[in-house]
Amino acid sequence: MKHFLVLLILFSFSSHAKVLELKKNSGTIFIPEKSNWKLGKELFGMPFIYFSPESNGQRSNISFTDTGAEIELDIKTLATTQEKYQAGRKKWAKTVGADPISYEPYEVKINRHGHRIHRVGFNYAHEGKVYAEKSYYIECKGKLLFSKSLRLQENAVHENDFADLLSSLDCGGV
Repeated sequence: MKHFLVLLILFSFSSHAKVLELKKNSGTIFIPEKSNWKLGKELFGMPFIYFSPESNGQRSNISFTDTGAEIELDIKTLATTQEKYQAGRKKWAKTVGADPISYEPYEVKINRHGHRIHRVGFNYAHEGKVYAEKSYYIECKGKLLFSKSLRLQENAVHENDFADLLSSLDCGGV
């Protein structure tokens, strides 16, 4: 009886978890709704940006964009072009007066729904603050989604939120 009650409680919580449906012309992305997070649409040239509650004077964020590209795009080159990625980030940092600190190596994981997520990261200092930025390429039903997260270094708790969003992300017809 105890096991049945625990399963019933777990099912009850999981069935009430809210999911956000990010819908565009080419498909739909499903992510879990986070408490006190705000969804922005069509900001900074990105269709969807999910903002955390303010912490340490800033909001962490993660964006979601359907690239429109087919997976035939050679995704394997991501693993071999880290030097190109790093050179691009160094060039960007120079143009905005930021200082590169470190890079996070290329990594691939498979999320709960079987979608491969390719990740690479860049950490930099700008105007007295240190930022952690990660780029994600998500293989979703034959298409490629792009996602980017940005947070202050001291807002490390939001890294767990980003990981949860990406591990739970699913595609409906994308």
